[in-house]
Amino acid sequence: MKHRSYLLEVTADEFRPRPFGAPRIALDRATAGQHARCAELWGDVGRGFWTTRSRWSAARWRTHLGQDAVSFWIASLRGSDIGFFELITQRRGTKIEGLGLVPEQRGLGLGADLLMSAAREAFKRGAQRVWLHTATDDHPHALPNYLARGFRIYRECELKQPMRTAGAIRRERAGGLDRRHR
Repeated sequence: MKHRSYLLEVTADEFRPRPFGAPRIALDRATAGQHARCAELWGDVGRGFWTTRSRWSAARWRTHLGQDAVSFWIASLRGSDIGFFELITQRRGTKIEGLGLVPEQRGLGLGADLLMSAAREAFKRGAQRVWLHTATDDHPHALPNYLARGFRIYRECELKQPMRTAGAIRRERAGGLDRRHR
């Protein structure tokens, strides 16, 4: 399989929201004082898809969340955290730095709601353009979700160091053999 990296963007005119699914998720903007909650969500959502920030200290999280350009939004459903999105305001638009759901909430249509909430928040804050990065080793629904909402790919390239899959990690630990083949 060829591993690909994609940069995508959307403007307010191109953005294609869909009606929100039920039940509606609640969103709260996190503060620097909620750094542990944000770090836990980042890790839970990204496990198996990304490793960035896995070694960040509490101080690094507090500093990051305290920046004016950063807004970290916690998504909850019936009082339980289910995911997040993070926006970073830049000169040339707003970047969706991270977005996702905890494993037990995936596949229920909530990812589209979360993406629409992220883009709407960015546009509400004055963004002319919202952009993000994804890759073939992200969740399989990620790219189709972005494209369905009006994002377009503006740069694509080969992913030089794709994430190792769970199967590859098992094979490495077993000396190159998956347990099924021992």
